[in-house]
Amino acid sequence: MLACPACSESASSPLARVPEMPVIACQFADSRTTAREVARGTLELSLCAACGHVYNRAFEPERIAYVPGYENALGFSPRHRAELDATVDRLIDDYALRGKSVIEIGCGSADFLAQLCARGGNHGVGYDPSQQDRTMPAGDGSVTIRAGTFDPADQEPVDFVCSQHVLEHLGEPASVLRRACAILKRDGHGYFEVPNGLAIFRGLNVWDLNYEHVSYFSPLSLHRVLASAGFSVLRMESSFGEQYLGADVVAAKPSDLAAPASSLEVEAYRDFPATFAGLRSYWKERISRMVEEGRRVVPWGAGAKAVSFLNMLGIGADDGIEHVVDINPRKAGRFLPGTAQEIITPEDLPDRRPDVVVVMNPEYAPEIRAMVESMGLGCELVTVSDAAR
Repeated sequence: MLACPACSESASSPLARVPEMPVIACQFADSRTTAREVARGTLELSLCAACGHVYNRAFEPERIAYVPGYENALGFSPRHRAELDATVDRLIDDYALRGKSVIEIGCGSADFLAQLCARGGNHGVGYDPSQQDRTMPAGDGSVTIRAGTFDPADQEPVDFVCSQHVLEHLGEPASVLRRACAILKRDGHGYFEVPNGLAIFRGLNVWDLNYEHVSYFSPLSLHRVLASAGFSVLRMESSFGEQYLGADVVAAKPSDLAAPASSLEVEAYRDFPATFAGLRSYWKERISRMVEEGRRVVPWGAGAKAVSFLNMLGIGADDGIEHVVDINPRKAGRFLPGTAQEIITPEDLPDRRPDVVVVMNPEYAPEIRAMVESMGLGCELVTVSDAAR
């Protein structure tokens, strides 16, 4: 990735290098042995001098293969469901998505698409190589999932196109966005959501860094890549505790909407290399001290954040953290790639009697605290954002 995925410029400056990261974070293994043997790659994070976009220069797209068993569904959390519901309701109301046709690129288990169709009586088609072909009812609408990458060749023009947390995985996001723009009806609308790169680098949510994500979009670079694909950006804002960045677009001549000032965004990255190294040292020492004191430590949230956290710190299942808890039952009994912790359910916690629960995402802290208290565990809760404050 010698050129920036957002603007194609090649001038960049290095930010951080992290070797030996699992190539795919949410492809969980069936045994500790296979978990330790997963393919690994290097994060070589660079800052584009032209647009402020951060990307992994060492990314090799041919190494990424999403297959059935990839599991990143978040809808088991009440907090996340509330966020999804609010986004769906707003989009339906703002763009009159009732009885319309919808495409979702990289739909996963289609939670978002199903809600759009069920609440608006819409008919949706979702593309995702990790899924299997199927059609299912959704309220007064319907959802068809196609097992493969987005291919609009046989698709009639649609009213709405969307993706959630997909563009950051693509080596050439502009190419996919151009195809998305081309299948929209005249003045058709769309919604694209990505992790908020500014929150990662300015807010120090560094455990969102992983090999699968070639791109870390700022408002400027997301605006730029959407406009280059032929969209006019109507609205852009952060959500979910500023962790997400969403853009509403229309298939029309790109507008003159002013992009955010790049100087402010570039400034956010100035101290990142030193701060990143400091955070890794802080948590490595803190976890090691807890383990040496004989305290049972269990991270909560067996997703990409936990995979990055444990792999970046080099803490394996034999280093004092044997389990990670997650409310998604489809992950239970499987193992984190690289570090090989077994994933357990919240119902398993009373038998493990943890002394410390490390909350991987602060947005879930209130509901996790409520669950822990309801089980009478009396353990300490810390979040990985503690050190950033």
